[in-house]
Amino acid sequence: MKKFLLIGIILLICTSNILVNLAECSSQTSINTAKISGVIKAYWNKVGYKPSVARIDILDTGLFTVSSSHGNYIINNVPAGQHTIKVFKRGYRLIQKVINISEGQKITNVDFNLGDKKTQEKEAMGGVLYLCFNLDYEPLNNLKVRQALNCVIDKKALVDKINSKYGIEYRIAQHPLPWNMFGTSSNIVGYPYNVDKAKELLLQAGYSDGFNIDLYYSKGNSRLEFITKEIKKYLAQIGIKVNRKEKKWDQLSSMIVKGKLPFFILGWIADTPDATDYLYSLYHSKGSANNSHYHNSIIDNQIKQAQETIDNESFVQLIQQIENTIVDDAPAIYLYYYFQ
Repeated sequence: MKKFLLIGIILLICTSNILVNLAECSSQTSINTAKISGVIKAYWNKVGYKPSVARIDILDTGLFTVSSSHGNYIINNVPAGQHTIKVFKRGYRLIQKVINISEGQKITNVDFNLGDKKTQEKEAMGGVLYLCFNLDYEPLNNLKVRQALNCVIDKKALVDKINSKYGIEYRIAQHPLPWNMFGTSSNIVGYPYNVDKAKELLLQAGYSDGFNIDLYYSKGNSRLEFITKEIKKYLAQIGIKVNRKEKKWDQLSSMIVKGKLPFFILGWIADTPDATDYLYSLYHSKGSANNSHYHNSIIDNQIKQAQETIDNESFVQLIQQIENTIVDDAPAIYLYYYFQ
């Protein structure tokens, strides 16, 4: 009995000490109770100002946050005093505001509108034309199949034909981002044209005899019609029979959004010069234009990390890691870049 009583006394003493420590901790941190909140908007090409993810730093305190996808941000536990809030977003002019804040104060509507000076220059953003796989469909959910289809298309010969036929100068695409967007690299290599390699990959995937597949494209676009005819020839080299399916754009886009199409041709032009916006839209598992239904938790985390990165060198390293992984996972066949 005495033994249990002694244990109870020790526990009571320990609990009392914890409560004292919590109280002391609370009293020490109570001086940082102020709050700042607001919305960040950035200019999106042809859309105007809309809430956007950006990096926020209170320079003289080291506090740092990232706005949500809705542009809302809240910075809690801000010490009383004068602070400079600085907003970073790749490709936009930097904006900062000086805020005076008192103990316990809540300052709301500290909003930022990032300028559109650079986003008006569409050549600084560009876009990519690509063949998109819907990874929910067999056999396109097989990585080796997707890699085989990448290997069997001679992109240089195809783009040369397109340029010659239509009098344009598109560049061959090797990766998801527009070639001139900050963060990407010309050293990222896609899939070289190699029919034997494509056949080997199909064999490993269990489709040595090939298969049939429907390829959808927008009706009334002569360039896409030409491209799909060429794609049909290339894929026939490894036993894949392509059935070309044209649809009016409204119908096509609706079917794509609903996930009803296995294989289709799309173009995506950047709305902003920020690579994280582009990558989030197309390749984050929650991206609004993730039409391939591509899901990679590592990529999700790296995109978020890139959104939170201010240092340029670290940002570039992250973007290139993301692109290399996406290329390896082959959710699409990148054909050419828009704009020079």
